[in-house]
Amino acid sequence: MAAIIGIDGDANKSEEVADFMLFMLQENRLEVPKMSIFQILASKIRPGLSAEILASSITSRFSEIGIPTGPLEGGSPNVMEEFVKVISEAIVDALQNDMRIDVAVDTGITVQANGANAGGPVVSFGASISPHTGSGVAR
Repeated sequence: MAAIIGIDGDANKSEEVADFMLFMLQENRLEVPKMSIFQILASKIRPGLSAEILASSITSRFSEIGIPTGPLEGGSPNVMEEFVKVISEAIVDALQNDMRIDVAVDTGITVQANGANAGGPVVSFGASISPHTGSGVAR
């Protein structure tokens, strides 16, 4: 049977799709390390991001790659240090003000409810039956 619409050879991506699927199945991929519940809960005490600390950390490593620090010869300011400071401020600002964190919570999380009626206190136990979403704030 003749096709009404001709097949475009450029749109045939089966080889690329197959390569991608094989890549996803490779066992030697780098795995993202999993954090323990304690590590996640302890993250609440982290100090948060600081553009000043980030810039200082970067400029402190300038000597490793031969970039001078401090004022340059003749007393002129080190433009590279200022450049790193401006970049650090922009990155931290973007992370703190533009970044969005989405989380998905699996089903089956234990739920406990308390209440009362004319018969007295009522305690209820159960589990969530559908996944939920949440949001967080990058700091």
